Amino acid sequence: MDPGEVKTVGLDGPVTIYEVAGLREAFREALSEGIDLRVELDESTRWDLAGLQLLVSCVRTAHAEGRGLTLAKVPRACVEAAERAGLSGWLESVTATE
Repeated sequence: MDPGEVKTVGLDGPVTIYEVAGLREAFREALSEGIDLRVELDESTRWDLAGLQLLVSCVRTAHAEGRGLTLAKVPRACVEAAERAGLSGWLESVTATE
């Protein structure tokens, strides 16, 4: 793998407790490639705490393995869920500035 290589993945549809199990497997597969990830969220719709917990876990896993994971194109629904959960600062810290 190329140092500095970044894989872009996108989430679409709801990111709630009902979808988290499937999304976790997709993230696990993407993280297993051993490169940095950029996760684009602009096609995602509904968000809840389980969806945010999944993002937190993925970012922690990537960082623990020495890789980066940044979020991009964060929709308002995700921002509002983060605000309700007290995770606004965290979300801002892992969101790419574009």
